[in-house]
Amino acid sequence: MNPAPVPAANTPEFASTDPSGSAWDEAFLRVESYFRAHQIESRILLNRLVMEVIRAARATAAATPGADPVALAMREAERRTNAWFARVLGDAADPDDERLGTRGRIALVLCDVPARWPQHFLADAPPPPELVEAMRAAYIEAGPEIEITSMFPRPMDFGPIANVADEAWKTFARWPLLRAGLGWLLFLGLLAAAWFFTH
Repeated sequence: MNPAPVPAANTPEFASTDPSGSAWDEAFLRVESYFRAHQIESRILLNRLVMEVIRAARATAAATPGADPVALAMREAERRTNAWFARVLGDAADPDDERLGTRGRIALVLCDVPARWPQHFLADAPPPPELVEAMRAAYIEAGPEIEITSMFPRPMDFGPIANVADEAWKTFARWPLLRAGLGWLLFLGLLAAAWFFTH
């Protein structure tokens, strides 16, 4: 038995309350891409999640005329995703952590939630204990605490040979006649060596 088809963004259900269809079509596609980035591949699940986000974004748009549908939809998708991460991770995550979404997405991929528990992603029902355990372990692994240290520039030591060469170069820079004389001596030495090896 085939499942009932899920209405797309351009169906009458959407068009009846949509004064700018192209903007909401774009919002639909952007949210769909967002969930695909979370490795949600099931078309039925994908359409259900996207339509839930679009409906919520439309409700927000009704109260805020002139708002950009794409921005509203993406904000709603991210809000729902972060709220689900916070609910699943519980005490393992700080809901005010700015990295919650990033670390949550890494944990989602590490424990392969889209393949093992796709029906529980963004679901209102409590997730199974094994999903919670896997997500919390992956979340801790995904985001070790950052240690902030202070670094100060230090002079570089290239060894004694480099130091001698540097001092010699500084001496030549101070005495241009000495530098010219040594240059001529080197040139004459090369000529003498060439003459010696060719005769």
